[in-house]
Amino acid sequence: MKSINRNDFEVVGTVVRTHGNFGELKIQLNQAIKFKKWAFLEIREKPVPFLVKSFRVTSPDQGLIQLIGPEDVTYWERFAGHSILVPRKKGKKAKAGFDEDMIGFLLIDEEAGELGRVEELLEMPMQLLIKTTYKNKELLIPAVEPLVSYVDPDAEEIGLNLPEGFLED
Repeated sequence: MKSINRNDFEVVGTVVRTHGNFGELKIQLNQAIKFKKWAFLEIREKPVPFLVKSFRVTSPDQGLIQLIGPEDVTYWERFAGHSILVPRKKGKKAKAGFDEDMIGFLLIDEEAGELGRVEELLEMPMQLLIKTTYKNKELLIPAVEPLVSYVDPDAEEIGLNLPEGFLED
């Protein structure tokens, strides 16, 4: 199992205090962010993962987050002043872990340009396939690093470098 390295994370905010009676945390943000499944609190200089129950932005630099855990205010009070972390982006490299959140992402080939949107991810015995419709025909693209050049979750794009002839009838 791969250990979590603090250098693989960046600080996106700080816990200010608890909010309400059910363990919600008021956080000061230093950048715009959307928490989907996970948030990490820095505890003893290590990122500790928590599942996100809910998150909402209350102003451009503040938000309220509720993490899965005890709905006890006193439990969560101890995290005031702790940093909130997210994994650093790895630049323009293909992401190994494709998931259902990528359905709807725009597919862009380096040569052909926009191909369409991810309609489905098909798990086959030997590989994962990205399904889209291109020129009114079903197109299946293997989700492998030589063909997928980058995944940008913020822009909801997947960059492709398809071989010559791949898109021909």
